[in-house]
Amino acid sequence: MNRLKGSVTAIQCSGELSQVDIACGNTGLTAFMLGKPNENPGVAVGSDVWVLFKESEVALAKGFSGALSLRNRFEGRIGKIVLGDLLAEVTLAYAGDTIVSIISRRACEAMELKVGDRVTALVKANEITLMESD
Repeated sequence: MNRLKGSVTAIQCSGELSQVDIACGNTGLTAFMLGKPNENPGVAVGSDVWVLFKESEVALAKGFSGALSLRNRFEGRIGKIVLGDLLAEVTLAYAGDTIVSIISRRACEAMELKVGDRVTALVKANEITLMESD
C-alpha cells in the first residue's frame, strides 16, 4: 500500500459524498469520501492525514502531456523495476517518498521503462483512502 502524508486544505460536500483536497508536498490531491465531514472527525480542514492507495491503482505515463481527467499526478523518477512473468513492479522516487505501481509487463516493455526515467504516476480520486495521521 502506498502511503504519503498530507494536510487537508478543503472539503466540499454534496449529499452523502465529500470531496477532500489535500496538500501532499508540492502536489495537490483530491479524494472522495462517503459521508459528511462531521462523520469523519479525523478528516477536517487543517488536519494531517495519511493518503493511501494500492499499487495496482497507480497508472504510469511517460512523456505525459495534454488534458486528462485524473487530477492526482505525481512526477517521479524510476528507482527500481522488478519484472515478473505477467506483471511489473515499478518504484518511483517522489518528494522524498516512494510510490509503487504494479502494471503489466507488456505495458512496461511497450513504454520501454528503465531505471532513471521520469514518469507521471496517476491515481483516480475514488481510489484514495484517507486515514487520520498518528
